[in-house]
Amino acid sequence: MATLALGTAQFGLDYGLTNYVGKLSTGEVERILQHAKDHGIGWLDTAAAYGDAEFRLGSLLGGDASFLICSKLLPTPVGGDALDSAQRSFERSLDALRRDYLDALLVHAPADLLGERGDAVWHWLTRLREQGLARSIGMSVYEESEINALTARFKPDWIQLPASILDQRLVTSGCLARLSEQGIHIQARSLLLQGVATLQVGALPGALAGLARALQRLHVAAEEFGVQTLDLALAWAAANKSIQLGVVGVSGVDELTQCVDAFALGFDMDWSQFASDETTLLDPRKWPTGLRIEHQSGSV
Repeated sequence: MATLALGTAQFGLDYGLTNYVGKLSTGEVERILQHAKDHGIGWLDTAAAYGDAEFRLGSLLGGDASFLICSKLLPTPVGGDALDSAQRSFERSLDALRRDYLDALLVHAPADLLGERGDAVWHWLTRLREQGLARSIGMSVYEESEINALTARFKPDWIQLPASILDQRLVTSGCLARLSEQGIHIQARSLLLQGVATLQVGALPGALAGLARALQRLHVAAEEFGVQTLDLALAWAAANKSIQLGVVGVSGVDELTQCVDAFALGFDMDWSQFASDETTLLDPRKWPTGLRIEHQSGSV
């Protein structure tokens, strides 16, 4: 069964379809971290690409080792050397986070491992693991084709991937089960699809209208069980035996409380009924640039 991890993209960026607050204030980040600590959340997920999120975590946490930290390397710039870029990114992350090591270090761009310097980058990562500088290693991916290509060449400890109650493609294909059978641990991100799973159907932007049918089914079930759609979305992740960490980002303590409570719920149902077949709408990289919605009461 999955456990909850706290995503930190909003700590360093104005990020997310339903992020009505923008980049969080230092005071709010501090409150969220304390609340996460008080409620037994053990993992923080961050990345060098998340603005100044790593620096803020380092400043606020200092030597506090209450949290395990997973961070991701900066993608190699065009024309750059993947290994050199990875080494520099890792050193900057340790410095920003004020840590001597990372509990998990992921390659953020699959191309850095699938390119001509991929073997060198992976060898460097395994040496970091042997030296205890990165307690575990892996990669962040977007598509099943990337997973297949990467696992054919490398044996990661972790793979971070997108999955949600609306986007169950990697479940129905058997990919998550295969990774689990191979002993690869899974971090599932985008559990709320940038907040889509919490929206009223009528609040969907026109560009995402194709998700309305699946979202409506989710609302009907939530009403039947007397819960919120967020509760079902996170209960789906918590119930998936192939997922070890479910990563959620929040913009306040109240939202984090909702997520903690939702993750603790147990439901026995046919989860596949909520999956959308609108595959082109399940990847936020393909949404119109800058897509945002206005605040709606009660949403996360």
